[in-house]
Amino acid sequence: MSAGTVYVPAAWAGEAGEPAVGYDSLRALLESGTVAPPSALCVDEPVDDRLLALVPSGCLLSFPGTGVWDLVDVDRAAARGVRVSNIANYGTDAIAEHTFALILAVTRSLLQADRRVRAGLPPPDCWGTTLASRVLGVVGLGAVGRRTAQLGAAFGMRVLATASREDSVRWAAGADGVRLTSLPDLLERSDVVSLHLRYARGDRPTLGRVELASMKSTAILVNTGRGGLVELTALTEALASGALAGAGLDVLDPEPLPADHPLLALDNVVLSPHVAAGAPQVRRRAIAAALENARSFVHSGSTVDIVR
Repeated sequence: MSAGTVYVPAAWAGEAGEPAVGYDSLRALLESGTVAPPSALCVDEPVDDRLLALVPSGCLLSFPGTGVWDLVDVDRAAARGVRVSNIANYGTDAIAEHTFALILAVTRSLLQADRRVRAGLPPPDCWGTTLASRVLGVVGLGAVGRRTAQLGAAFGMRVLATASREDSVRWAAGADGVRLTSLPDLLERSDVVSLHLRYARGDRPTLGRVELASMKSTAILVNTGRGGLVELTALTEALASGALAGAGLDVLDPEPLPADHPLLALDNVVLSPHVAAGAPQVRRRAIAAALENARSFVHSGSTVDIVR
């Protein structure tokens, strides 16, 4: 097959020798007719349906991450003959570690503790709570969910989990200290609930008002998956009313939040700006893998990781 061209985001210019195009200029590039199959576009931003409609059939969209279903309509792309690739398992440890950073920050009230020291206040008699013997509920046992479950067990937590894929069910059957259960049972029994599910555009939130109301009032919620997995208004109300003790959130919907959003005024929430997989070495690994997918597609028509 004749070779196409690999196009990369402008921010990657130092990582690759391929033509670089800014996201704001991508539409103009596609409208110009310059991009021809079997070219590959490395993209690090959402591709909406209008932009997708401009991508020629026989081309590839190569994303430097695992969760692409909320970034592009994969089924629509397939129907147009546009391939989509992602990166599997590139940031498993980093995301699981960040999950536990949020868990510890919330359960030990680390941000409030930091402020007390800076304000010169004396230490209180009691502070925070421990994780050992508590129940960790892991919603979704993909690579990150599995690693999170292992870390929970290492902290001495009892681990409940949900799994829908057969490989995840088999993994749980052989994992020490991990018990599969239903989502309603997990929510009712867990002291910490951590979300690790796929999310696609238009999906119903996994945790809405009813699901959040079924959790313990002493429980905390951690989300390093996708913001759309949780109904944000219902979560904010539960945290503000005390129906839920706390939350640690690396992802939100929308991102970023409006400056006047009521969640930002709550003291029982720890937030980070979608950086769970943001460690430099992890980021470099993701970019390198996305480039490898794109180059392989252009030169041979195949990729290491293909979604559709």
